Amino acid sequence: MSTLLHIQVSPMGDNSISLSVAEEFIKGWKEANPDGNIIERNLATNPVPVLDGEAIFADYTPVANRPESMAAKRALRQNLIDEITGVDEIVVSTPLWNWGIPSPLKAYIDQIIIPGVLDGSGANGLAGKKVTAIIAQGGSYKTGSPREGWDYGSGYLELVFTALGSTDVTVVVSEFGLAGVAPGMEDFVDAKQSSIAAAKTAARDRAAA
Repeated sequence: MSTLLHIQVSPMGDNSISLSVAEEFIKGWKEANPDGNIIERNLATNPVPVLDGEAIFADYTPVANRPESMAAKRALRQNLIDEITGVDEIVVSTPLWNWGIPSPLKAYIDQIIIPGVLDGSGANGLAGKKVTAIIAQGGSYKTGSPREGWDYGSGYLELVFTALGSTDVTVVVSEFGLAGVAPGMEDFVDAKQSSIAAAKTAARDRAAA
């Protein structure tokens, strides 16, 4: 039985574009894996703590010398690592905020990367796992756009999951999410709908691949 971990980040609920695209992915995944199990990790409603000095230095402190608070922080990190390395497939659904990933997702990534346990230097715990990152952008940063190259989320997520061992990472992007919401973007409403539809199709195709 296959297991999928869905890491969701958007706090927008039913208004979330990234979640609506992820729902199409999950539908396709369930069709391809009717007996599969899905684990939901909602970083919007249940964010993980930002790393602090105790958490960082736990792995440089002998277990017997770790105070209770340090041990608890290290245990949380291990639980997150065990969860993501224990599944067969991972899908991340997130908005792009201010040209990068939201802080709750960055905090999560910081928590799961530990040298020698899960890292980009040989501890390839995500080897053999299929990873899909679904990103909803408010505008467009593709080639030829006024803000070409301002997307610092897509490449970052692809780098992270590749560095952690996955050799099957795909990023699905929808654009113009703020069209019809933010002033001055009214002309892009049709492009928004087309982009969302294309992203949903790509997500379902990816889930079935």
